[in-house]
Amino acid sequence: MITDYIAHETLLATRLSADWVKYGAIATGIAAGSSLLTLFYAASALNTWKKQEKTKIRSEFKRSLLALDYAVHMMPDEWDFLMAQRVRMGDRAYMISGDNEAETALIELKKCWHNSISAWVMCEGQLKKTNLTKQWNELSDLYVDFLKGKVKKLTILEKLTEMHSVEFIFD
Repeated sequence: MITDYIAHETLLATRLSADWVKYGAIATGIAAGSSLLTLFYAASALNTWKKQEKTKIRSEFKRSLLALDYAVHMMPDEWDFLMAQRVRMGDRAYMISGDNEAETALIELKKCWHNSISAWVMCEGQLKKTNLTKQWNELSDLYVDFLKGKVKKLTILEKLTEMHSVEFIFD
């Protein structure tokens, strides 16, 4: 009878142990499911974050174009080849009234151009689906000619207006 009792107690202990193993397996399954769910939400959050960053970069590019537009507006209306030469040489003896303001405006224009280039580079080809790449190249050529006094202010402003009209931030 003692052997039956021992066998019965062993059976009960084994059954209880099996129940604990079952509960452990269920808990492990829930933990694995929770891990997969967390992984899904993390991937979703990462994709959302990437989209937000792309939107920020595009917004910064458009903002830099607006600042460049303002800097071009601040350039003298009579900006031409001769004024560009006088300002570029920086010879105070040959400066005419207004050339100092033109020099200050030119410095600000160059800062805004640098910011626009930086923003363009940060876009890393995101805007290839638009015609902005072609327009950016045209704007670059106009900017170089404008600095030399070969292009009128209105021409570069028209190109900037054309670029502002392109909707590319929330594509």
